Amino acid sequence: MQERLILLTNDDGLWSPGLAALARVASRFGRVVTVAPDRNRSAISSALSLHNILRLQELDGERYACDGTPVDCVLVGTRNLLDRRPDWVLSGINTGFNLGEDVFYSGTVGAAFEGGMTGARAAAFSLHPEEDPARAEPWVELFLRRWESMDLPAGRIWNVNLPKGEPKGFRLAGQDRRMYHDSVEKRMDPRGIPYFWIGGSLPTYERSKGSDAEAVADGWVSLTPLRLDLACPEVMARGDEFDGVFNPHA
Repeated sequence: MQERLILLTNDDGLWSPGLAALARVASRFGRVVTVAPDRNRSAISSALSLHNILRLQELDGERYACDGTPVDCVLVGTRNLLDRRPDWVLSGINTGFNLGEDVFYSGTVGAAFEGGMTGARAAAFSLHPEEDPARAEPWVELFLRRWESMDLPAGRIWNVNLPKGEPKGFRLAGQDRRMYHDSVEKRMDPRGIPYFWIGGSLPTYERSKGSDAEAVADGWVSLTPLRLDLACPEVMARGDEFDGVFNPHA
C-alpha cells in the first residue's frame, strides 16, 4: 500500500508553534511535506500572488519557506514539489479561532479550501489564542484517526476549532454569527502623509444554539463542514418566482 502523502501549511508562518505541533501529529500518519509562508500572512483568505514572482527556500526535513500566501504554498506544493496529489492537506494549527464569518478572512481556511480543490482530503485547525498547541495534539491526532471514516462530498473541508483546556469531545457544529468591532483609524506618518490602520477589539459571537462558537465556549472541539458552493438553495428553489420577475414575457 502506498504511503499516505500529507501536505502541511498555515498562515502564521513556517516557524509557528502551531505548525510544529501539527507536523508532529501528521508524521504519525504518513510522509509529511511542509510548505508555509516565510512570515505571518494571517487574514489573507484565498489570495494568490498573480503579479509577483514566488521564491522557495528549502530547509531541513522536507520543509519549505515560501514568500507567498497560504494558497500559493498549496499550489507550489501540489503543482511543483510533490510527484503526485497529496492524500491530505492540513492547515494550521492557527493561533486564535476561525469561527463564524471568520472563515471568509482566514488564510488558514483558504489554504484548506485550496487543498480540497486539488481533490485531497483537507482540514483547517485553529486553537484558543491562549492555549499551548502541544496540548491540542492528542485531539488533532484523534480527529485524523477518525476522519476518513466520515466522507464529505467533493468541494467540502472540515473546519476544526479547539477550545482552551481539556475538551469534552467533538461536536458537529454550524457557523455562528460574528459581531464586528473593527475600526479604521486615519493617522499621519512622520512626513505628514495620511495612512489608515485597520484594527479594533477582539471579535465576539452570538453563540447561537448548535454553532461553532457555542461548542468551543462550552469546551468542545467544534467540527464544521464547509463547502465551496455558496449558492443559496432556498433562492434556487424559487425558479418560478424568478422567471416571473426577470423573464416576465418569456
